[in-house]
Amino acid sequence: MDPAETFGHGGLNAFVDPDELTDRIGLDDEEIAWRKAFLGFDAEDERRLSALEPLLRDEQDRIADDFYENLLEHEETRAVIERSPKSVEALKETQRAYLVSLATGDYDRDYFATRARIGKLHELLDMPLKHYIGQYGVYYQLLLERLNERAQRQVVDAVTEWAADREADGGGLEGIADALGFGGSDPEAPSLEASFEATLRGAIDDAMADVLSLLRVVTLDVQVAVDTYVDSYAQRLERSIERRRRLAHEVEADVQEPIEELHETSEVVANRAEAISDHTATQAAAIERAAGELQEISAAVEEVSSVADEVEAESDRTERLAAAGVESADDALDDLAAIEEATDRAAAAVADLESRIDEVDETLERLDDLAERTSLLATNAKIESSRTGVDDATLEVIADEVRSFAERTKADVSAIETAVEAVREDAAETVEATTEVVDRVEDGTDSVRETVDSLEGIHDAARTTAAGMGDVSAATDQQARSVDATAETVEDVAETADRVAAAAESLAAASEEQTASLRTVSETVRRLTADDEDADHTPVYERVS
Repeated sequence: MDPAETFGHGGLNAFVDPDELTDRIGLDDEEIAWRKAFLGFDAEDERRLSALEPLLRDEQDRIADDFYENLLEHEETRAVIERSPKSVEALKETQRAYLVSLATGDYDRDYFATRARIGKLHELLDMPLKHYIGQYGVYYQLLLERLNERAQRQVVDAVTEWAADREADGGGLEGIADALGFGGSDPEAPSLEASFEATLRGAIDDAMADVLSLLRVVTLDVQVAVDTYVDSYAQRLERSIERRRRLAHEVEADVQEPIEELHETSEVVANRAEAISDHTATQAAAIERAAGELQEISAAVEEVSSVADEVEAESDRTERLAAAGVESADDALDDLAAIEEATDRAAAAVADLESRIDEVDETLERLDDLAERTSLLATNAKIESSRTGVDDATLEVIADEVRSFAERTKADVSAIETAVEAVREDAAETVEATTEVVDRVEDGTDSVRETVDSLEGIHDAARTTAAGMGDVSAATDQQARSVDATAETVEDVAETADRVAAAAESLAAASEEQTASLRTVSETVRRLTADDEDADHTPVYERVS
């Protein structure tokens, strides 16, 4: 089978309708004619391509092998080849057929429909467009290498023919040398004869014209292939647009109520944010006031700390005085014990005095009895003297003396009794006073003991107070530091509250912007589902490209 007959017939062709494809991409006779005219592709190009057919047939195997050898070296293009239902050999056969078809086509609608089908098949194999276009770079290199060899042969053939004609005209080798600029007969002659230069230029121009014809037809092929890719992209885009339209309707139905709720919520948030801003501003002002009060408290605490230091010093002095008081009370207790002992001795002496007074009383009683008896004796003596006739004067004198003695004795006894009574009364008073002193000493002793106990308690309390005041002083210092730290913290909180207030204001503004954005979103969603009466109904591939 002729390779050209196998070109474009593969396992994926059942998925491609060439006529529908060319209609969709707008590839009719008029479009094909415009593209040819735009590239300058005409009958001369067709003639030149036809003349290249033998070369392309001769080189088709080498070109196909080299082409796929390059594609298989790259992982991405190799992955595309592996997805093809054709084997590599079958693909090479298709490549050989394509190469020959470049020179044997009619270049009409059927020709370009085949090119469109080939481009679509590559797209179905998920070959990226960059790979499809890129492989033509490899193709150009392979083709131009062969055309370069052909051009060189054409130049050599043209020069050989020119030389033969020159020799036939009788110029000989000397004439050829002169034409090439190697002769010396005419120093003013051009270095290269015009006919020879024209021959060279003609041969090169002819070779380049062949190259240009081949590039033009390949460019037409690439245009069609790209159209198929663009068509596929356009179809995907249309399906995406349709999905977007359906989705837009669904979105409008789904988000309408949430948007309304969100709109209402945003208004609530805005109001609350404004309220938060107001509250935060109030809080910031209150914190600033609190910071000022804390500064005053800090000053008061420092003053308390100073007073606490003074109280601590006074407590130390109190402790020392209480200790001295305890020592003095102990000495007083010792003195009271001595007084109590002396009082006991005085009481004992008074008791002995009372005993002696009692003995004096008994003696006085006996003296009184003796005075009575002496007085009676004197009376009896006087009576006896008068009765016996004794010298009355002498007895009377004796009687008088005895009576006088008795009377003086009685008077002395009476005086002694009076004195003794006075002593007794004084002793009683002394005993009473001594008893009172003893009672007062006992009471004083108890009071002194209580005072000692109290002083000891005061001493302990003063010692405890001194220690406590030391703790109070330390605690006050710590409190002062804490108050200072708290004041700094409150100042920081005040600054934070100011920032929060600013943020709340920003939040309120953002919420208002959000509300406005929600209105915009709602309007946009409505626009998404608006009627498509004014939509652009021009061919998709034109709008995409």
